[in-house]
Amino acid sequence: MSSFINLFFVTIAAFYFALMYENAAIMLLAYLLAAFFVVSLFGVSFRVVMVKARLEIPVGISEPGKESIVRLVVTNGCPFPVRRIKALLSVEDRLNGKRTDSWMKLSAVPRGENALVGRLSFSDAGNYTVILKKLRVYDRTGLLHGDSKESSVADIQILPVLHEVPVQLTAATKNFCGESDVYDGHRSGDDSSELFQIREYREGDQLRDIHWKLTAKQEELMVKEHSFPKPCPVVLFLDFHPGKRLEKKERLISYMETAASLSFSIMDAGCPHYIVWYDGEEADLKRLRVEDEESLFYFIGMLMQIRWRQPKEEPVQRYREKYQMEPYVWALSLDEELQLRKGEEVVVRFSEKNLEQSLSQRELLL
Repeated sequence: MSSFINLFFVTIAAFYFALMYENAAIMLLAYLLAAFFVVSLFGVSFRVVMVKARLEIPVGISEPGKESIVRLVVTNGCPFPVRRIKALLSVEDRLNGKRTDSWMKLSAVPRGENALVGRLSFSDAGNYTVILKKLRVYDRTGLLHGDSKESSVADIQILPVLHEVPVQLTAATKNFCGESDVYDGHRSGDDSSELFQIREYREGDQLRDIHWKLTAKQEELMVKEHSFPKPCPVVLFLDFHPGKRLEKKERLISYMETAASLSFSIMDAGCPHYIVWYDGEEADLKRLRVEDEESLFYFIGMLMQIRWRQPKEEPVQRYREKYQMEPYVWALSLDEELQLRKGEEVVVRFSEKNLEQSLSQRELLL
């Protein structure tokens, strides 16, 4: 309403000079300004009440550097169009709390709904909240305006960049046999607790595997094939605990990119694995199995929401106590200095300044 305040003082000044100099022309101008002030005030106030907007982000996931579509849907209850509207958008980075504001120009059709499509680009990975803070509606002249506070909010997640890490699997990892409640859907095994399929008898099949009830029904020998468990021979520990405050967002982004790239490369090599981290809210270890793209991107989404805390006890030891019946071949640990340990040995320290090249130069033997 600052424009109306300025017009009000201009009108008062016109009346003042008209009375001081007894000038009819200035007095006419003052009356015209007063009439314009009253009509515009009621007109803009009516538009502010009748014009509403909401914020939409059709695709809530993107990558750094790529444009994301933002839709502002404007609903106009007035019987006439509103040619000029401005919306104040605020983008909040939830990792460091910083906000940036920008204005978008739009218009509204009479008694209807229309949408304006804008684009936002994010240079860094992270969780962002886009807020529609204010809607500024102008009168027909475009000189005067009124503001209405809006509360429409939309979230968008910018995923960290995935880099390829050379991974070579050893025979011990490929042939690892362990307990698992996940089974291979393409090959059979010897886990009698889970049935893979029932098929016709073939020479060499064991008598103990014959399905006698189905054999009697089918009047031919039918054999049960048991399932092949898919254990995780590799466990990747995320040992990141920078303290109560994160000094630099770039440090966390480098860590997330490194962790996500390691998990992606291990998965791409055909090795299911567990990701383990310390959950500050539950004060205990949490783990997630990664074996395909769906579970990988679920992990990345979880990775960007972790509240990092200093664990109360050594993570590897706590993991062995919590999952003592589930052995593994390799325990990898990635700390905040981007040092990757395999057991107690530091096998590589990745460079934060040139992360992509650093990740691709060293082959990881598992």
